[in-house]
Amino acid sequence: MRKNLSILTLLLCATACIYPYTPELDEAPEGVLAVDANISIGDVSTVRLSALRSIWPSEQSFYPDFHDAAVWVEDETGVSYPGTPTPQYFGYYDFYLPGVALFTIPTENAPADRRYRLCVDALGAKYVSDWTDIAAPPVIREINFSADEERVSVNVSVDAGAEATGYFLLSFDETWEFHADYTPSYIVSVIPGVIPGTDHVSIVEDSPDYSKYWCWNSSDNHQLFPVDYTAMSDSGITSWPIFRFSRKDSRNHKRYCVNIKARTLSKETYRFLKNLENNTTGGDNLFTPTPGEIAGNLRCESDPERTVLGYVLFSRTTSKRAWLDSRYLRISRPHTLLYPTEEHFLEYYNNGYLPLEELVPELREEGKGPYGWGPRYCYDCTAAGGTQEKPDFWDDAE
Repeated sequence: MRKNLSILTLLLCATACIYPYTPELDEAPEGVLAVDANISIGDVSTVRLSALRSIWPSEQSFYPDFHDAAVWVEDETGVSYPGTPTPQYFGYYDFYLPGVALFTIPTENAPADRRYRLCVDALGAKYVSDWTDIAAPPVIREINFSADEERVSVNVSVDAGAEATGYFLLSFDETWEFHADYTPSYIVSVIPGVIPGTDHVSIVEDSPDYSKYWCWNSSDNHQLFPVDYTAMSDSGITSWPIFRFSRKDSRNHKRYCVNIKARTLSKETYRFLKNLENNTTGGDNLFTPTPGEIAGNLRCESDPERTVLGYVLFSRTTSKRAWLDSRYLRISRPHTLLYPTEEHFLEYYNNGYLPLEELVPELREEGKGPYGWGPRYCYDCTAAGGTQEKPDFWDDAE
C-alpha cells in the first residue's frame, strides 16, 4: 500500500507543473504580416514575407497577395537598396509559393559605418524597423576537416574581434565537383517500326564518353547557427563542428569547398534566434518558450495599432573558404541498374535510359536482359542537379 502511494505521489509531482497551451483558434489574427529578414552588410540580404492563415480554410480565409509588395533597406544618409522578388527553388524547378514572397537585396557594397533600417510595403500598409548600428564582424581564424568511419566534420575557429559581445551567428554555403555514376559506353540504333534488340546496341566510339561525367554542384540551405561563447575561457570558439556529411557523399568525389560566414550578434538578437530555434526544434520540452514570448523588432508605421510579426537581423558579414580533396572518400555502390529483356528496350530508351554495362553470359540471370540500363542522372551529371560551368572562384589545386 505504501509503495502504491509513493508511486502516485511521484506521478502527481511530475505532472503538477505542466500547463497545456491552448490557442484561441476562433480569434486567430488572420492577415497579420510575418517578416523573416536577414540584412547582411557586405553580403546579399534576404527578406521573406508571409501572413498568418487559419489551418482550417473556409470561404472567409485570408489569402495574402504579395504581387505588389515592395521591400528595401535604407541608410541614414537616404541611400536606398531595393529588393528583388526571387522564386523559390524546389527540385529542378523554380516556382513561387502561394502566400509567400522572398526578396533579395544587394547590400554587398553597402558602407559599414552607417545605420540602417528595413522598410516593407505590403498588404496595404508600411512597416519599418528601428535604425540599427552595424557591429564589426568577428574573425574566422581557421577552418579544418576531420573524419570518423562514417562522416566528415567541418570545424571552424572564430575570434571575437574588436566588438566582442559573447555571441556569434554562423552560416555556410558549399560547392563541390562530382561525377556521374557511369559513363555512356553503348549506343542504341533505333529503326522506325522495329523494336531494337541486342543487335542494335553497339559500343560508343571513343568509349567511354566523359562529356557529361564531371559537374559542379552547390548548396546554400540558409541555416543559421547562433553561438554563445560567454562561458568559454577564450574570446571565441576553437574547432567548433558546424556540420557533417557522409564520407560516401558526392562532396568527396574530387574537390570540395565550404564558405563559412560569421557575424557578431547582440545578446537580444541571440536570445530571439535561440528562442525561435527552440520553438521549431525543441519539441515538447517543459522549458521551451511559448510563441507569445518571442517579440519582434518591427512596427507598422502607417497604422501603429496594426500587428506585425517577425524579426530583422542586422549584421556585418565576414567569410572564409576552405578546400578539401578526396582524402576521405569511401567508395559507395553506384545506382542499381535494371536489366530489361529485348522487347522492353524501346520503352526504356524512350524514357531516357541507356545501356551502361554488359554482363558476360555466365553472370546473366534468367528473365533478365544482357545490358544494365540506367536513367539519365546515372550517366549525365547535369541531370543529377549539376552544372558544367566552372565557378569563378574555383581552385583546381590538389
